[in-house]
Amino acid sequence: MPEKVTIIGLGADGAAVLSEQALNLIRKADELWGSRRLLEGWPDFQGKKVVLEKNLPAMLSGLTRRAESARIVILASGDPGFYGVAAPVLRLLPPEEVWVIPAVSCLQTAFARIKVPWSDAVLTSAHARPLAELIGLARRQVKLGILTDPLHSPAFIADRLLAAGLPDCRAVVLENLGSPLEKISDIRLSGLLNRTFDPLNVLLLLQDAAWRPAPLLSLRPDAAYRHKNGLITKSDVRLAAIGRLRLSETDTVWDIGAGSGAVSIEMAEICWRGRVFALEKDEECLQYLRENTSRYGTDNVTVIAGCAPQALAGLPRPAAVFIGGSSGHLEDILECVKQSAGPGCRVVANFTLLENLLAALAWMRAAGWSPELSEACFSVGTLTGAGTRLAPQNPVYILNGTVAEVKKG
Repeated sequence: MPEKVTIIGLGADGAAVLSEQALNLIRKADELWGSRRLLEGWPDFQGKKVVLEKNLPAMLSGLTRRAESARIVILASGDPGFYGVAAPVLRLLPPEEVWVIPAVSCLQTAFARIKVPWSDAVLTSAHARPLAELIGLARRQVKLGILTDPLHSPAFIADRLLAAGLPDCRAVVLENLGSPLEKISDIRLSGLLNRTFDPLNVLLLLQDAAWRPAPLLSLRPDAAYRHKNGLITKSDVRLAAIGRLRLSETDTVWDIGAGSGAVSIEMAEICWRGRVFALEKDEECLQYLRENTSRYGTDNVTVIAGCAPQALAGLPRPAAVFIGGSSGHLEDILECVKQSAGPGCRVVANFTLLENLLAALAWMRAAGWSPELSEACFSVGTLTGAGTRLAPQNPVYILNGTVAEVKKG
């Protein structure tokens, strides 16, 4: 069996707090790998030094060709298992050939510096995770620790969070932790805008005492969305339709005939770790769709201009599909969903015309999708004179089914 590749984490205090075991492993190593900054901390190392730079996967692939007797130590920042080098190494090598010695992560150190417990915090990375997930976490977590990078800087993150409607909470940027240049800026989120910091920084967000996490479903009034001539799925109908999709936070969803994007946006806020693909062909509706998704910071909505089913080609397999409009291609769309989605995909379609409803109902029954049909008929309170009357809305028929497993033979 070859010598283990050892990954040693260095905390903010560097080698000063390494165990004697870790120090001996470094002293006896044939090769010492790491970033230029970390390697500079070992000027007296006598073996070969390998600087890990931008093309990290290609450089790490050399580990698979190492000599069996080679003693290789990789230096990492903080905990190598927290968005660090441990993950790509363990994708290349079997676990029995890797030894990980973690240090305190820089985000743990950051909370310690500002004397705030982090047991109720969530720690994440702005460069290793989708921005939509960062926004979703900020909506749900009272304390958030964020690894940044030059592209996803504190100013960039603040701009996106505020644009998405997040509160102007306490924000702490900690630069160059553990070095003589260490600096702490304890301000508000809005104070980060247009400010620059040293590239080596982390960001902590702490919500105020009156803060409460985002609701599970952000059902908004229809007036909250710009739309074309009343072409919007009404709020009560949205609630009924979205509920039947049984969405999870990691789901990939198709919204076919997305219109203004009201359904897409409210689904995206539930599937905040997933993706929503909003398909619309009308140019005016597309304009409102893009405007609304931007206004509510739903970066996990991908707007697609085109007509179904052709424009659905190549999209990731959905866990759920909402059909708000079909433009006369209903059965072709259902067939496309049947071919593209796996068994168990939930499908919900809204109809106002009985002819389209009956065609879809018959198609789902023939496909074995176990369809269920409901009529959504709501009345809305409106002021009249000195009182209130209930004004009926047009009924909407909600059809939902589940994609069946294709029978072979």
